[in-house]
Amino acid sequence: MKTTICRTLAFLCALAMLALTLAACGGASGGYTFTGNGASIAIGDKAYDAIAALGNAISQNESPSCGGIPGNDCVYTYRGFRVKTTPADGGYNVVCQIELTDDSVKTPEGVYIGMSAEDAKAAMSGKGTPEMVGETMVFAKGNMKLQIICRGGSVTGVLYIAA
Repeated sequence: MKTTICRTLAFLCALAMLALTLAACGGASGGYTFTGNGASIAIGDKAYDAIAALGNAISQNESPSCGGIPGNDCVYTYRGFRVKTTPADGGYNVVCQIELTDDSVKTPEGVYIGMSAEDAKAAMSGKGTPEMVGETMVFAKGNMKLQIICRGGSVTGVLYIAA
């Protein structure tokens, strides 16, 4: 299982590096942003800036990066969401995943955990046609994807990840 986690983190690191490259060329604003604690953050943002803007986390966990770049992968937990970061070339971490964890927060489009899948789809109208992966709606924009995970007609998860 540890090998699978390391491979997944290595893959996320590679995706985050792509996102960072794209952000340097055109800015992270080309994708979806998340607003939490009054701060807007996106995949590929420098972790230091994003975490400083979000304020004190409830908890922070670190583990050595499996992505081949020296440093630590970090998970910052806030009320209603988690921010995961990974090392990038240049000696700093970048945001590689944002995960909503309960219904106390929502996306800028109004999507939150527990709402009906139909209401989530309606909230995302005008944002393009989602790729459907099972019951999961995947909206790609710029250098990132917004995944709205549905089970039994309800939203059970929301993830921002690198495209």
